[in-house]
Amino acid sequence: SSRLGPSTRQPALRRRASSAPRFAAGRHVERPSTAMARVTRIVPPLPQTERGAFCPIATDAPGERILYCNGTNVLWRSLAPLLAGGADEKPEDIFCWRGHARRTTCAAIGPNGQWVASGDVGGAVRVWGAKGDHVLKNEYKLWDGTVKDLSWSGDSTRIVAAGDGKEVRAAAMIWDTGSKTGEVGGHSKQINSISFRSQRPFRIATGGEDMLVAFHQGPPFKYAKSHTVHSNFVNCVRYSPDGNWVISAGSDSKVVLYEGKDGELQKEFAKPDGITGSLWAAAWSPDSARVVTAGGDKRIRIWDREAGAQVFEGLVGSGALEDMQVGISWPTQDRIISLCLDGRLLFWDVAADGSAKLVTSIDGTQGPLTCLACDVATGALLQAGGDGFVAVTMPSKSPQKAKIGKGVQHILTHSETYSGPSEAYIFSLDDAARRLSVESCEMVGEPIAIKEFAVGVAWLDVEETKIIVAGGKQNFYCISAGGVEWTKSGDLPRRPTALASLPSKGLLAVALERPDVTVAGVQSSEYNIQMFTVADAGSADGLAPGPVLEGHVKEISAMKFSPSGEHLASADAGNKILVWALEGGGAAKILISDWSFHTSRITCLDWLAGGKRLVSGALDQHVYVWDVDKPKERVHVSEAHKAGVSAVAACGEGAFASVGHDGFLRVYQLE
Repeated sequence: SSRLGPSTRQPALRRRASSAPRFAAGRHVERPSTAMARVTRIVPPLPQTERGAFCPIATDAPGERILYCNGTNVLWRSLAPLLAGGADEKPEDIFCWRGHARRTTCAAIGPNGQWVASGDVGGAVRVWGAKGDHVLKNEYKLWDGTVKDLSWSGDSTRIVAAGDGKEVRAAAMIWDTGSKTGEVGGHSKQINSISFRSQRPFRIATGGEDMLVAFHQGPPFKYAKSHTVHSNFVNCVRYSPDGNWVISAGSDSKVVLYEGKDGELQKEFAKPDGITGSLWAAAWSPDSARVVTAGGDKRIRIWDREAGAQVFEGLVGSGALEDMQVGISWPTQDRIISLCLDGRLLFWDVAADGSAKLVTSIDGTQGPLTCLACDVATGALLQAGGDGFVAVTMPSKSPQKAKIGKGVQHILTHSETYSGPSEAYIFSLDDAARRLSVESCEMVGEPIAIKEFAVGVAWLDVEETKIIVAGGKQNFYCISAGGVEWTKSGDLPRRPTALASLPSKGLLAVALERPDVTVAGVQSSEYNIQMFTVADAGSADGLAPGPVLEGHVKEISAMKFSPSGEHLASADAGNKILVWALEGGGAAKILISDWSFHTSRITCLDWLAGGKRLVSGALDQHVYVWDVDKPKERVHVSEAHKAGVSAVAACGEGAFASVGHDGFLRVYQLE
């Protein structure tokens, strides 16, 4: 199996400006820079799971790569670096196919390794190339509901799929034409799982929420028989590699064995003491002698086919909710891969007697990422989103994860001037701030209740012991490790939309919503920046209003002071970035006003070391690197994140990172 080449759908790092939007005559058009941004690291999201549902994960025939779904993407990762802990995983070890418009649910590669089939919640199955340019071969719309499971025939010429259609709930078809080869019926409710017998005579097995396991003969396929052994949902059915057996696992904790050719019931495996909850997934060993199941009781269990009994059970973690096992794969005789509810991939070594030992796990995040920060002292990148977890990614190490429990809005880390322990402040949707140890990935102290939505956060003092929070109700909060030190009301005439601080010069900038006034029937388009001077960070009286900066006509969405203290960059919901030259007392004048290559809302800004180069990201999926000394040039990272870039962060000399709604973390080096 040859290594996958780079995809044309991966972010393109371009020199030319031909893909940039056109501008009206007379407007300044910028030139591409001779510099380039090279991707040095990619941290992809983990498989997307759902509580109370089987989550398919697949591997290729040689057992070299794992295939899973997240969001609207299908991801493929090489197993070798993951087995080593993931620290040495390179960008070329990861591939992401972005061809689906709806959330993907399942994917499988044909045994010949040439084509991949993937399904989504809209009832579509897409067949695309596993090599070269990964071109889309065809798309088949099967029904309006979800595609829950799919499978290839052994000769890679047929695909079977099952799910939640209104009338049709399963289909068998020729892979390249979509021609149906009979009807796969026999169920009155959603079909959760489907499996294809690749040996002749061909057979199809299905299991569903009507508690039936059904068998179909063909082609053309037609219903043959069904069994009602299960007393709850059937979550997974699988043919053995040799085609002689079928296994079913369900929410009644039962594992049932059937004969592969005729579908006759053979036996129900003996239930071990203490087994509870659903069995969400099952997989055969390559020699067809054993079966492994993934359970809602946070255990994987290995069963012997001939004995009809369990030979091993392994508890995952502490048995917490996120340790629930929802997916399983047995790619090689000595290796099992299981999937936790929180997306962790667990790798088990299997001994000859059927016992297993957990050897490594791959952690990270699952959902869209909304915030990113870099801890300068350790070089760690911290990323988080709405799934309630913060991932800490150290250089040359795989991510660690801390549970917050609520969606994260902001992450604030320390600069190189800070001499204390490496800690980050995490601001979440429960209107609280938490301290996180970057090195141990554990919480420090108790949460600090702010009791107001934190629109923006920044360091208020040079020592970086006090944080200023601009709240959604137009209040200021100053917090430290000990709690809320002071609050102040009345200084913000309108709701803030962004915040930035420059402690070395005692400056604070707050972007405001437009005033609720009309002139000649036209809504005001004044989106201003209110500057403040900070004479004493320890007192609310030390914060005093300063000049008002005018220049934006769209809502200001991001601001950042340069590390050198010379400039303030501000960006808005249109496509405009303004760079202000700072003067005394918070006054500033516009230095650059024509950085307008983004085509939608700019979500984030950050300055690289030295304060001359600015990184911006937007909902248009692109990242730009601008240079104050060369304002007519820029570096363009095209399609960095599907569905938009949500945050960027400088992370070293000429290096920066980005995260987006696709759940990816990408690290770049300017060259």
